[in-house]
Amino acid sequence: MENITNIATFAKSFYLLGDTLDHCYDCKYCRLNGEKGEEKHYHVLPSDINPHFTYLPVAVNLFYGDPLLQIDNTVSLLHELERVHHKGPVIIITKGDFSKFPDIPFDLDLHIAFSTFGVDSYLDGNNLKRFTSNLEITKKRKYNYKYSIEFRPIIYNVNDTYEAFNNVLSQASLYNLPVGYSGLQGKKESVAIWEREGLPLKPYPGYTFGHKKIIPKKIEELFERLAKAYKVTVFRKTSCLISYVHDLPKDYNAHYYRPTEVGCDGCVMKGRCMSYKEHLGEKTLSKDLIPFPYDIINKENHVCILKKKGICEFPTPDCEHISGSIIHTDKLLTTSDVRVIKWLTGYTVDADFQESPYISEDWVTNKTLMKRR
Repeated sequence: MENITNIATFAKSFYLLGDTLDHCYDCKYCRLNGEKGEEKHYHVLPSDINPHFTYLPVAVNLFYGDPLLQIDNTVSLLHELERVHHKGPVIIITKGDFSKFPDIPFDLDLHIAFSTFGVDSYLDGNNLKRFTSNLEITKKRKYNYKYSIEFRPIIYNVNDTYEAFNNVLSQASLYNLPVGYSGLQGKKESVAIWEREGLPLKPYPGYTFGHKKIIPKKIEELFERLAKAYKVTVFRKTSCLISYVHDLPKDYNAHYYRPTEVGCDGCVMKGRCMSYKEHLGEKTLSKDLIPFPYDIINKENHVCILKKKGICEFPTPDCEHISGSIIHTDKLLTTSDVRVIKWLTGYTVDADFQESPYISEDWVTNKTLMKRR
């Protein structure tokens, strides 16, 4: 695809800022294990690309190598975001020792997410003792940021038990923290590594590995029943949790266009998100917000392009019944273009697109940046 720039890279829920390391915690299931040995260095700040990117959600050092294993680099990048007055949520997801993180103020909407596997296992590079210790440290800090728990991945016949769920939710209840949870993502390169190393990582019966992180309904129901008993707020999608904790007007990833698939009925964000979606058609977008021609249209039963192309392994009824106000463009986009549009506008997008961690050059307003393809 022509005219894309690799000066910045994007994941499903975040603008990614930081560097890879040559070591991490060696979690056997990690989808980044295929990146061992690769060097990635992304230090261009969002607002340097486009002033509207000041409001994007940013994750610091979410590449191979935990952010607390490179604490000086992590803190330096936080100060850089602080220097340019970044307004969007800034996220650190870690399994590391939180005592290494300095107890200093940051003029950022900073969020620390403590990752846990729920059980002690050779498959995981962390342990429950460090997880509980990290949570305890939050209560001793002078400068408290926003916190949450990331319980993932939930794996068939490994940590999908009452014991694991209780380990996580009892701590979440004790510290009054929300929990994001998901299943195991099995990209082809990850599955090849697992098979080569003889690891017992299997999809749930009746499913295959792919980009969707499948958890069967009965497992979800067990986890959410226990969460309800502990009075813990849980989320199936990271962006929904971040939006809730940071008091955003809606889920910035616009999952409310797929309410059944993502469990909107049981979500504390439902009223906020559905009200926002209902009034989307009345909103006026800044003229320069999206840098290429588009229209806002109203569609009923819009079909997701992934389903149209037949590349989604497990489409749901929501995938062909997307309705409401939608941004339509004839420009061929990248998946990262689509993400940025969602983050900036709240609309889902009707367009053809290709998978890429990079965005179109059209977004780059700072022409002094070198454009590399």
